[in-house]
Amino acid sequence: MTHTADLPKPLGFPNCSRCPYVLTGTPEVCALCASKTIRPLAEQHCALCGQNLRTAGAACWNIICGWTPEQRFFTRVDAVALFAHPLEAVIKRFKYDDGNAGWGTIFGRLIVGWLNAHADEVPDIDLIIGNPSAPDRTPIQHIETIMSAAYKEDSLGRWPIADPSTPVLIKTRETKKSASGGVRWTEKMEAAKDHAAALKLHVPVQGKRILLVDDVFTTGATFHTVGKRLMQEAGALEVRGLVLARVPG
Repeated sequence: MTHTADLPKPLGFPNCSRCPYVLTGTPEVCALCASKTIRPLAEQHCALCGQNLRTAGAACWNIICGWTPEQRFFTRVDAVALFAHPLEAVIKRFKYDDGNAGWGTIFGRLIVGWLNAHADEVPDIDLIIGNPSAPDRTPIQHIETIMSAAYKEDSLGRWPIADPSTPVLIKTRETKKSASGGVRWTEKMEAAKDHAAALKLHVPVQGKRILLVDDVFTTGATFHTVGKRLMQEAGALEVRGLVLARVPG
């Protein structure tokens, strides 16, 4: 009989590649382990976008949080953690450098781990999809890789994560990037509009409450424009967001 005390201890994020649970870990194991090193959102943060606030109830500086619900085509965006060390470096390496699919598995576990830990906040979600990346993106289609891993890691089928073999939403072409620092709001919005225009819906979403998953949240421009397509054009009832990391202001 194996006792808990006899099991190897996780090595801690971001030492995942050498961890004894890299292949056999679960969303609960990896989420708990990562929570000990990645930086959580501030105790006082915006309920809509997760941005740090000076005091409880203070107004959020994020432009989009000042819009009315009718103007903003998403209800809120939650984040697993802040876009800071050590998570920031790993996400950047995964997206822009080596495209190591092993990180896709870890990130998929973190997404499912967050869902399991916050089940009371998303009980009415009908469909969970990723915000698509371009088909020829290099070194990897990072969002698709993460969502495929999340689908597999949700082994009991607890969450309505879209089957990766039947994509709900795809991106048909590459578009201008706006993730770099110092980009103006107007430029981010134009890039977000171009991104949304490049999307094609393959599965009906009319009347559904959708959780849209992405890697990083900065201003919410992309969630707004993609949400607009899903709600105004495709008939979705609601769009919420979940990201791995929220860029601190």
